[in-house]
Amino acid sequence: MKIKLLILFVALVLTACQSTNDKNPALLGQWQGTEWLIFDKPSGMDASKVHFEFKDDGTYSASFGNQNQSGIWRSDKDKLYTTETGKKEIMVKILKADGTSLDFEMNRGGQQETLKMVRK
Repeated sequence: MKIKLLILFVALVLTACQSTNDKNPALLGQWQGTEWLIFDKPSGMDASKVHFEFKDDGTYSASFGNQNQSGIWRSDKDKLYTTETGKKEIMVKILKADGTSLDFEMNRGGQQETLKMVRK
């Protein structure tokens, strides 16, 4: 179930055809989850087990509990695209990226989810 959650967290929307990359500097660094909401209500999932690191060389790593993934990332305005090694590119919407906090909005099968993170 945890593997599905991580995959679904990252794989929310179909890939984009364009490859614009503004490399949003507010995304760079290490992040830890603080809150995971479904339809703006607590999800019951332990967001503190979610970790991301976005590097300026365009690579990222992510973990949820004992599940890990890595690949490349890019951003385009309010969208974050990640491509796990050997997988298709996926996208999440950036709600907030101010250098100290980072909020993503995801839509998994019609279920609106928000993951809130803070810089580590």
